[in-house]
Amino acid sequence: MDWLLDQLLPGYDFRTRYTRRIAAPPAQVWAALDALTYRELPVTRLLMAARSGGRARLGGPVVQALPLPVLGRRAGREAVVGAVAKFWQPHPVSGPRSTVTPEGFAAFTDPGWAKAALSFQLSPLPGGQTLLAAETRIRATDTAARRAFGAYWLLIRAGGAGLIRLEMLRAIAHRAERAQPATPPLSAA
Repeated sequence: MDWLLDQLLPGYDFRTRYTRRIAAPPAQVWAALDALTYRELPVTRLLMAARSGGRARLGGPVVQALPLPVLGRRAGREAVVGAVAKFWQPHPVSGPRSTVTPEGFAAFTDPGWAKAALSFQLSPLPGGQTLLAAETRIRATDTAARRAFGAYWLLIRAGGAGLIRLEMLRAIAHRAERAQPATPPLSAA
C-alpha cells in the first residue's frame, strides 16, 4: 500500500503495529475513528492522567484532541499524527514550530530529538470488512537521542502504550460494528 506514514517517516528506530479485523465497511470504520471519544477509553484516560500528573484534560473526539498535529489524512484510508520532541524528559520539550507541517516533519534532522508518528490505516477486506491498523514509528535524530528515547520506550511500552492502541482499536471496532449501515434513498418507480 501507498501509506502517508511511509512518506513521512520511512525509516525508524522503534515501531509497534497493532491490527484488528472489523465487521464493518471502511466508511463505517472511518466514521467511528473520527467520532471516538475519550469517554470510550477508560484505560487511556487513566494512563494519560498518570503521565501528565493529572494535568491532562481529555475531551472531545480523540483524533481532534490528541496533543499531536495532524501530519496527513486520506479520508477513509489513513490518518497520521506526529511530532518532533524530546519525549523522554519529565516535561517533554516540543520541537521547532516548523516541524508541525508534513514537509517540516519529514525534513527535520537536527540532532538531539525524536520524530514520532502514529498512523491509523484502513484496508478493505472481503465481505464488507475492514482491517484497521495502528502503527507507531519513532526515529531519533542522533545516537544520544536514540539512547535516551530507547530508555523511555522501555518505560512506556511496559507502562501501557500498547494497551492504549489496543483499547482504541477495540473501541473503534465496537462503535463501527454497532453503527447502522447507510441505506441508499429509495428511488421513485
